[in-house]
Amino acid sequence: MGSEAELLEEMNKNMALAVLPVTIFVGIEVAVGFVGNLLVIYVYLFRYHTCNFRYFVLCLALLDFASTATTMPGEIITQQNWYAYPLPVFCKVKSFFNIFTVAGEALCLCIIAVDRYRKVCAPFGWQIKARHALLLCGVILAISAILASPVPFFWGVTKQATRYKDTVVNATLCEKDRNFINSNAPFIYVTIAEVGISICLLVMFVLYIFVAKKLILNERRFRRHSVPKCAYVRTSSTPSTANALGSVKSRTEESYCSMSDEVTQVHSQQEDASEKQIYLETENSLDFSSDIAVDMEDVRSETMETVDKYHPDQNRTQKLKTFKECLKVHRQRLNKVRRKTFIMIIVTTVFIITCILYLTLLAFISRADDILWHMNDNEKAAYFFFFRLVFINHVINPIIYGCLDQQFKAVLSDVTHSILRVCHLKSKELNRK
Repeated sequence: MGSEAELLEEMNKNMALAVLPVTIFVGIEVAVGFVGNLLVIYVYLFRYHTCNFRYFVLCLALLDFASTATTMPGEIITQQNWYAYPLPVFCKVKSFFNIFTVAGEALCLCIIAVDRYRKVCAPFGWQIKARHALLLCGVILAISAILASPVPFFWGVTKQATRYKDTVVNATLCEKDRNFINSNAPFIYVTIAEVGISICLLVMFVLYIFVAKKLILNERRFRRHSVPKCAYVRTSSTPSTANALGSVKSRTEESYCSMSDEVTQVHSQQEDASEKQIYLETENSLDFSSDIAVDMEDVRSETMETVDKYHPDQNRTQKLKTFKECLKVHRQRLNKVRRKTFIMIIVTTVFIITCILYLTLLAFISRADDILWHMNDNEKAAYFFFFRLVFINHVINPIIYGCLDQQFKAVLSDVTHSILRVCHLKSKELNRK
C-alpha cells in the first residue's frame, strides 16, 4: 500500500483515463470554436454592413470566444485533474464564465427572437434599430455579469475525504466552495438563475412558433400570388403612388444597410389612404383572385415630397419598370429576412435543447448532497459528456453562419483567396532565392 500522495496520483490517473474521450471531444470543440469565433468577430466587425443582425452576432461571438478561452480549457483541466485540482483562482474564473456565457447567450437569443418576430410578424411596426441593438448588447453583458457575480463565492477549490483502497485520501476538487459544501445556498442560487434562463427559453420557443407559422403562410401566399409579368399598375386616385413605390429603389446603400432587412415603408400624405391600392395583374389573366393588393397604409415611411423629388417626371412605362424593380427589391429583402431568421431558428433550437440538459444536470450537483460524490469514474465521465454538450453552442454558430449567411461566405472566400495569393507569392520568392 502506497502513501496518500501516491494513492491520490493513482486516483487522478484513473479518473483522467476514464474521462479522456470527453476531454478530447472538448479539446476539439476548443480548437474549432476558438478559430471559428475569431473569424466571425473579424467578418462581422470589419467586413459586414451596419445592421442589428451584425451586433447580435458579434455579441454571441464574443460570448462564445470567452467560453473557448476560459470555461472550456478550464473544464479540460478539471477533468484531467479531478482529484488534484492545481489552480484555485482559475477554478473560480472558470465557474464565473460558465454561468456568464450561458446566461448571456440566453438573453441575446431572446432579444434576437423578439427582433425576428417583429421583422416577420410585424414588419410595419417598430423595429430594433442598429444603435439600439448595440445598446442592448451592452445591457445583455452587464446583466449576465451581475447574474454570474455570486458564482465565485459559491464555487471554488474544496477538500474531500475519499476512501480508496481502504485508505482515506484527501482530494482537492474544483467544486462548491468549502464554505458552502454542506449548504443549500448554491442550489437556491442555481434555481433562481435557472428560472430566469428558462423564461428566456420559453419566450424564444413561443416567438419562433409564430415566426415559423408566418413564414410558412407567407411563402405559400407569395407563390400563389407570384407575378411573372406585370401588365399594368392601376391606382384609384393619384399617379404619384407608383412613384412612392419606386422610391424603394432610390434609397442609398448607406440607408439600406442601416435598415438591414427591414421592410421598406413609404409614408402617404393623402387623406383617404384606405382607397389607395395597387393591383398587379398578369398579362395572361385578369382573374382578380390572383391579384396582390398592397394597402398604402401599410407602406409608409417617407413623404410624398421625397418621392416626387426622386421621380418627378416618370411616364406610365417608366412607372411600370420602377414598380417591377421595386417588386424585385422586395423579394430580395424577404429572402434575406427568411435566411437570417432560419439561421437564428437553428442556433436557438440547439441552444434550447442543450441548455435544458445543462440546467437539469447543474441542479443535481448544486445541492448539498452532490450526486458526483456517489459516482464512480465511468459514471462521472458519462455525466460530464452530457453536462458539457452545452459547449456545442460555442462551436456550431460559426459553422451555421458559414453555411447559410451569404455575405459571411463571400468574405471568407475573399480572405481565403488573399491568404492563398500571399502564400503563392511567398513561395515564388523563396524559389527565386
